[in-house]
Amino acid sequence: MPKELLPRRWPSRTDPAPPPWPPAGPDGLPLLLLIDRRDPHVRALLTPLGELLDSGERQRLERLRGEGDGERFLLGRGALRLILGSWLGCDPADLVLGAGPHGKPELLGPPPSGRGGAEPTLRFNVSHSGDLILLGFHPRRPVGVDLEQRRPVPEWQGIARRCLPPGEWDAIATLPQEEREQAFLAAWCRLEARLKARGRGLFGPSPAPRDPEPKTWPLLLPEGYVGAAALA
Repeated sequence: MPKELLPRRWPSRTDPAPPPWPPAGPDGLPLLLLIDRRDPHVRALLTPLGELLDSGERQRLERLRGEGDGERFLLGRGALRLILGSWLGCDPADLVLGAGPHGKPELLGPPPSGRGGAEPTLRFNVSHSGDLILLGFHPRRPVGVDLEQRRPVPEWQGIARRCLPPGEWDAIATLPQEEREQAFLAAWCRLEARLKARGRGLFGPSPAPRDPEPKTWPLLLPEGYVGAAALA
């Protein structure tokens, strides 16, 4: 398995500005940013980031009723706008963000001003769970990220048999009983990251045999969380 990647905390307490544009090489690692909504520096951004959302995003925000769902969405989408706007040299509120067939966020059309021509190859993805929001970026290759808060998953065996590749299910089954449930969550994150990198849903068509398997990395995350990133 590839070496674990350590996402960068954002905003940094010493430098709250967006990070530099990711390296342009196709073989470069994804840029991973981790936002913790418990961080006072993050909470101070709730209002300014919320002001960047468009009308559709505001309506979606109002419909979110689950505990923490609204904050996670606001922080993820607001930070995405702020960072993309900084890289593309345009007003973050003017960016047009849409979603692919399976909900993967994407930038629609050229930016209203700034670095025209840079955005068609810039790829990104977002995931959130518990108090954490994870953003992944790559300048050329499709990227997928997935994050899960560790928790009991009583139905994990049925999900694993239906969804995981046979080799991953077999590997989990060989572990001590007390380790299997959390190993399933890690395998689930890897599966979701690969699917997101490909822009596919869980029950969509299988990739063509000639399609290379996305490269996948486990993530070093705070205690109680597990995650993965993938590049297609």
